[in-house]
Amino acid sequence: MNTQCLKCHSTLTAAWHFCPICGEKMAAPVEEPVLHHDPEPAPVGESFGGLAVAVVTIPLLLVVGTLLTITGIGAVIGIPMILAAIVAPLAGPVLGMNKVHPIR
Repeated sequence: MNTQCLKCHSTLTAAWHFCPICGEKMAAPVEEPVLHHDPEPAPVGESFGGLAVAVVTIPLLLVVGTLLTITGIGAVIGIPMILAAIVAPLAGPVLGMNKVHPIR
């Protein structure tokens, strides 16, 4: 940053508070304010909507699927119910991400 002393007109190569030659107080450099814009929030409200449904269905699917699997007779239905309980938290957000969001 090259500045010039207003009194003795010597060129200064660094940001000085006082001129090293004549001792004149240097004017502080004027900094322009930086404008910050508020970022627009990401439209992900609908993508997590299915997560609330999954939280309710997970215990139901796990308990009923486990009880059916233990009995042996319902293992054909019980194992897919347990697998559905594992996949349920992912299904809501994945299906909600393809939803068209309105432009604001």
